[in-house]
Amino acid sequence: MPRLAKLSAYAVRVPLERPLLLSNQTITARDYVIVEALDEQGMIGRAIGYGRGAPVEAVVERMLVPLWQGGELDDYAALYDRTARTYSMQGSHGMFWRAMSLADCAVHDLRATQAGMPLAEFLGGKVAPVTTTLAGCYPVADETPDTIAQLMRRMASFQASGVKVTGSGDLAHDTARLRQCRLALPEGTPLIIDLYNGAPQPVELVPFARQWAEFGMGWLEDPYGFDEFDQLAALASSLPYPVGVGDEQAGLAHFRGLVDFGKIGVIRLDATVCGGVTGFLRIARMAASRGLPVSCHVFHHLHAQLARVVADCSVEYMLPETGVDAIHLLLQQDLGWQEGKLIPAGRPGIGHIWDEKAIQRYRTT
Repeated sequence: MPRLAKLSAYAVRVPLERPLLLSNQTITARDYVIVEALDEQGMIGRAIGYGRGAPVEAVVERMLVPLWQGGELDDYAALYDRTARTYSMQGSHGMFWRAMSLADCAVHDLRATQAGMPLAEFLGGKVAPVTTTLAGCYPVADETPDTIAQLMRRMASFQASGVKVTGSGDLAHDTARLRQCRLALPEGTPLIIDLYNGAPQPVELVPFARQWAEFGMGWLEDPYGFDEFDQLAALASSLPYPVGVGDEQAGLAHFRGLVDFGKIGVIRLDATVCGGVTGFLRIARMAASRGLPVSCHVFHHLHAQLARVVADCSVEYMLPETGVDAIHLLLQQDLGWQEGKLIPAGRPGIGHIWDEKAIQRYRTT
């Protein structure tokens, strides 16, 4: 039987051209973790996700390598569940689940590559265009109404299904920014605002969020931290458009709580955090059974594959030219577009074409 011969991980840090000014932090670089899974013939699977400054690579080496290395790939599902039980005291969030998720994604990349199939086909789906929203309007120091309008016109040229703006921490300023975005976008293009888990209490947020309805909102995203259900309920019950929750959250039980909560209108999923490909599919299918759409968090190469396996699932894309992400600097080729939708790679596995020299340049461990 084929075995996992080696599992390893390392960190990569790519500086951004200019700082991103969010409500609760300033981002000057993107910290990534890359996990690699090799079989006995030297075939490699690789996954990438945000490290968020945490030593996720050390967790892979210390907690997963002893359990996974040498394991039978044909019995991988049992190994995954056994590992989750073994480390149940580590909870369903945090570094362990980032490590577990990335390792799972790397193993799925390896197994699909071994089969000579794109990940979507390996999982029972097909390679076809996927519904896509654009993200990237982050607050920056030199932003003006003209630069926002120019960015919106550029985003509109892609004919995507929506445009996401990131909150600044100042609700009045966010209102002005949304108004500027609305004026520059074609009528009918939904706007989304990501409050990055930094919103004030509903009594302060609701009057502004109700006003945002006039801008044609798709949804309001991640206003509060994990499990803050009382605040979510008060907010969602007061708005005429949905609230989306789930970015960088993990655990089947946790998402079952979100789904059963009944107030969430959009489930946000990131396979690099929520439990890997395995966790993503379980949660997305649970959401579909409740009639809830899934919107994926960045890492569009991976999520474009997964979106072709489950129902009512969209991906998001950050335009490289905006400078808000840096993954494009680690790759030689991006995905193509067709009529406002991203096209998953037709190559085996996730389909990344890595720039090995760039990875070595930015590698920190």
